[in-house]
Amino acid sequence: MRLNAPRLLLVTAAPLSLMLAGLAVADDYPSKPITLIVGASAGGTTDALAREVAEGLSQKYDVPTVVDNRPGAGANIAAQAVANSDPDGYTLLVAYTSHTLNASLFHQLPYDPVEDFSPISLLGEVSSILLSRPDLEVESLQGLLDYAAEQPDGITFGVGGLGSSLHMETLKFMQESGVLGYEIPYNGTAPAIADLIGSHMDVMFAPFAAAMPLVESGDANAIAVTSPERMPNLDHIPSVNETLSDYPTTYGWFGLLGPAGMDPAIVERLNADVTEIMQGESGADLLEREGAEPIDISAEAFATFIAEDIERWQAIAEAGDIEKQ
Repeated sequence: MRLNAPRLLLVTAAPLSLMLAGLAVADDYPSKPITLIVGASAGGTTDALAREVAEGLSQKYDVPTVVDNRPGAGANIAAQAVANSDPDGYTLLVAYTSHTLNASLFHQLPYDPVEDFSPISLLGEVSSILLSRPDLEVESLQGLLDYAAEQPDGITFGVGGLGSSLHMETLKFMQESGVLGYEIPYNGTAPAIADLIGSHMDVMFAPFAAAMPLVESGDANAIAVTSPERMPNLDHIPSVNETLSDYPTTYGWFGLLGPAGMDPAIVERLNADVTEIMQGESGADLLEREGAEPIDISAEAFATFIAEDIERWQAIAEAGDIEKQ
């Protein structure tokens, strides 16, 4: 028994030493600038959220935090750069819905959206708004369903980007409602909105920030929001599931991730600090302007969210016969 005792002490001391080493790393973090890589151009919602996080972290940690915009390939360029970086917490990804959606659109990604990342914090979730052309005389979702049922050739849906989350929302709506619709693809939301205003298509799903000016000016009609309940700042617009019960909710989202293998203590620290930033006055105001809701969940819960979101988009893509690139 005495011979085994020292061996037992060595076995139990090793994990303790690793824990203490991890705490030391976390206490020393950060000691140099942090880079937030963004797979979107400057000026959009993802970029605005990244800059809010960067400013907040710079103030909290007293080290520069810079935003590095690397748009292209459906945000795959930015994601691959972070997946291949050192897991020291100094190179992070500000991701959006494409991170989970791309698995349904590409035969082979240059990274695994689950295995190659350390989920840190879900920054916010955003719903979209179903808009109709200004001269379409329907005032409710039921009215739109009735109108569509009377059109032998179906109705037209503008799609601001094939393979986008709004495209998937369009497919899901047609699948759940049974509406016969035809998609008109556009290279971005702006040209789609221009044709909606000009009554060149019947309806489209649009992001909150792009839809609100049209609703306020009367250039388009807001039919419904995709959130499970009415949005606080749009309480006069019903949610889709008030008419289509059991309508499955799929949010657009924004989040912070690092490469796989990050120190759990650093992940936990970043999760707490970024959540505090987004729930502060400036962060909350930004989320409200973008029609997003702040989310306070653990890194572990965010990891579960990502895995489940991949499955949700895959089901929609398969039902819609989306051909992978």
